Amino acid sequence: MPIGLYRVNGLSMSPGLAPGDYVVTLKRWKSRYRVGDIVVARHPHFGRIIKRIREIQPDGMLWLEGTHPDSTSSEKMGAIFNTYVDGRIIFKITL
Repeated sequence: MPIGLYRVNGLSMSPGLAPGDYVVTLKRWKSRYRVGDIVVARHPHFGRIIKRIREIQPDGMLWLEGTHPDSTSSEKMGAIFNTYVDGRIIFKITL
């Protein structure tokens, strides 16, 4: 089970995740994500992002969203392959 540690850089998931927080992710083999999971993903245009899963299409494509009003819209980001997800956030570290 790969475990990851990432630093939050932007405001898109605030107030729940703030810049400077760290998140721990877990990715199991054949991970099954659910709507509402907060994940770290490698977006083809926006780089590494932390977002909540808004929708899962039958073909496995994921629509992601931020919680902050100024977050990039799901429509602008578009759907991504579930294989781009580095892991589901299981723990937050606030310093």
